[in-house]
Amino acid sequence: MPNRSPYRWSLEVVPTHAHRATLVRGLVEEIFVTMIPGSEIKTSLAAIVSLTDQGFIPVPHIAARAFKSEAELDGFLREIEQLGVRKALLLAGGASRSAGPFAQTLDLLQSKAFARTSLSVIGLAGHPEGNPDDPHSRQSLEKKVQFLRAAKLGLEIVTQWSFSPQPVSAFLMALRTSGLTETVAVGVAGPASLKTLLKYAQTCGVTASMDFMAKHGFSLSRLLMPNKPELFVHAVEGTDRFHLYPFGGLEQSAAWLESLKVMPVAQE
Repeated sequence: MPNRSPYRWSLEVVPTHAHRATLVRGLVEEIFVTMIPGSEIKTSLAAIVSLTDQGFIPVPHIAARAFKSEAELDGFLREIEQLGVRKALLLAGGASRSAGPFAQTLDLLQSKAFARTSLSVIGLAGHPEGNPDDPHSRQSLEKKVQFLRAAKLGLEIVTQWSFSPQPVSAFLMALRTSGLTETVAVGVAGPASLKTLLKYAQTCGVTASMDFMAKHGFSLSRLLMPNKPELFVHAVEGTDRFHLYPFGGLEQSAAWLESLKVMPVAQE
């Protein structure tokens, strides 16, 4: 039996759960901090401070629509850089309307604040099953990749979570074929009831996953059972990097990550 997982993991937390990150100590390499629509920017900063104090490497989300001004963005970037943060994940954000001048990720990248930043690696969101907010998500991703390369900034991609390994593997293959050699971390829905995951799928627009569930006739009794994310992880081809969305809670996710250390890789 192997004594460690064959995969490399990152995980994301909402700011209010950052103080409980010790539950996943030794199980993940990085912890991403979400930027909740409608929340104060200082909430994210407090979570980043907490994770740093606990000895973790925090990777903050930077949601374009959350910032009221260029000055607010500039101030946030300066504060996280003073805390030693060198990587951030850029997103448009879940808010339906922009609080200020930024509506999408490219707006952030083209801002004066980012021209001054000392961040060295920028994370971008990948959508193997498409993005309901952007019908041209693949082309949009390519534009951002080109911008970062021209700016000589490091980049990596973190994908939306899925139940379906086939479109994810195809997405990875397409990226590699296009010449992208950088890290791609595949999003994984952590252990939770299928009912809970269906709720998140509806919110996040994970359409192929929802179609998969409908096609296989998930009954109410099955919806109350936990999913088995290891089946998805073992079936994905093209990466050993995964990013966990702990929908069932940090305790359950930590126990599951621990179990991967002794779990056979090949599963039916």
